[in-house]
Amino acid sequence: MNASTECDVVIIGSGVAGALCACRLAEQGVRVRLIEAGPWIERASIVQGFEQTADNDLSAGYPNPDWAPRPNWNPSARPYIEHLGTVHPALEYLRVVGGTTWHWSGSAMRMRPEDFRLYSEYQRGVDWPLRYEDLEPDYLSAEHEMGVAGEASADPGLPRSAPFPMPPVPPSYAEIRISAGLKQLGYKLLPRPAARNTRSYDGRRQCVGYGTCTPVCPSGAQYAAIVHVKKAQSLGVEVLAEHRVEQLVAGADGKIHALRFTRSDGSRGEIRARLFVVAANGIETPRLLLMSANEHFPAGLANRSGQVGRNFMDHPGLLMQLRLPEAVFSGRGPNSTLYGSKHAAGTHRRHQPAWILSTQNSLDLHELTRTALTEGHMPPQLDQIIRTRAAHSFLLDTQIEQLPDPDNRITLDWKQRDSAGLPRIQLHYRYNAYEQAGFVHVRAQFEKMAVALNAQSHEILGPFSHHHLMGTARMGSDPSQSVTDLDGRTHDHNNLFILGSAVFPTGGTANPTLTIAALSLRAARAILAQLQTGQ
Repeated sequence: MNASTECDVVIIGSGVAGALCACRLAEQGVRVRLIEAGPWIERASIVQGFEQTADNDLSAGYPNPDWAPRPNWNPSARPYIEHLGTVHPALEYLRVVGGTTWHWSGSAMRMRPEDFRLYSEYQRGVDWPLRYEDLEPDYLSAEHEMGVAGEASADPGLPRSAPFPMPPVPPSYAEIRISAGLKQLGYKLLPRPAARNTRSYDGRRQCVGYGTCTPVCPSGAQYAAIVHVKKAQSLGVEVLAEHRVEQLVAGADGKIHALRFTRSDGSRGEIRARLFVVAANGIETPRLLLMSANEHFPAGLANRSGQVGRNFMDHPGLLMQLRLPEAVFSGRGPNSTLYGSKHAAGTHRRHQPAWILSTQNSLDLHELTRTALTEGHMPPQLDQIIRTRAAHSFLLDTQIEQLPDPDNRITLDWKQRDSAGLPRIQLHYRYNAYEQAGFVHVRAQFEKMAVALNAQSHEILGPFSHHHLMGTARMGSDPSQSVTDLDGRTHDHNNLFILGSAVFPTGGTANPTLTIAALSLRAARAILAQLQTGQ
């Protein structure tokens, strides 16, 4: 095993957290290596793969090699994650250069000020070690880097010090119709901030209204972290694809001295650096820390508190499928341009979760076809029935806050191995009474919405996962109760940082990507300062 040339910083994971951090450090002349388990991919090949597969999930068309496996919805495949709790969420993420933002919705929402002080305000969960005001400049910077479209005055609960880079994405005809119908219930639907170009921006074209934002934006108008991976490369960052990191090597002094990896061809290597950054997601981050246990740190790295792997959170959601009396033609334009924040804040959070309502301007033709076939419809009538129902259908979605629960956690099974030969991931997961109260509230509101919209029929589905993997290496000011400080630096290892949604103490209701980006830019400053002081 040969040690490769040393660098200043090595970053594990090339998604939005790792790519933004690498780019920001390289701008200051830092020698950075960005290491990724998965392969390089091209947009055209993903579009072709999506068109040619019968899979009905967000990862349709993307690679899933044995040497860098990920969750797979295919019922015939062995599950990548072993589910041991009462709830078995169908999680999704990618392992490719550029990470999961290749197939995200583009939603770039800020967390609300009260989300950062959940315990102080509502005696639930915990407080963050920083406040909204502390992160607001980094939110602005992240919005500029990613290219976020939005309306500054839309949501007064989210104060801003400057406008969005671009005006908001226009709603579709269907969303305008739904918005008008829900006003009588007090739901004011607002422009949803999105990292999607409403004009040419940063060399990317204007959105032309494809309805396949997930699993792939064919035009590249929607931001993906591959943008900053390529910018980082142009600044001298070495990107090592198909390098699966399997261990961080920590000494008795607590310093991380090296990382060890295996290439896709089976060969192995080691990288030494001054600082190490784990920028994986809320599942792969704790897995690596736990796999790196040694005689000095038998419980895994950064785990003095016992919090590594614990407090896994998602945004559980309920979905309502509506059949409206008139044709609204869902699926024309981006997936979702409007949201409602009526239940996102308030004293009700003392006994039930916050949640947001989202329009889903998309068509689930698989489900419409399945339902029609189940009802006994056959060709030639089947085609017309599907066309009619597609034109009259609309989806409403909710993202529901989940509290941190130490028993919702990631553990490893060292007796079982995945296709890469690594210990299998186990997820212990459940919904507590707090989340259950939210489900009851959402269902009651959905029933009222169906009436207000004069729906001919409706079906409430879920709860299901939004694939927002948060909380398994949370930040905090108390090393006995948290894994990192407010800059992402681990309490136990001065030269190890963690980026991504794993550091979230609570999840609020907003999609996590923009907060991940803002925290990564904040961490980049701390990393740069530490390099300059020689600590």
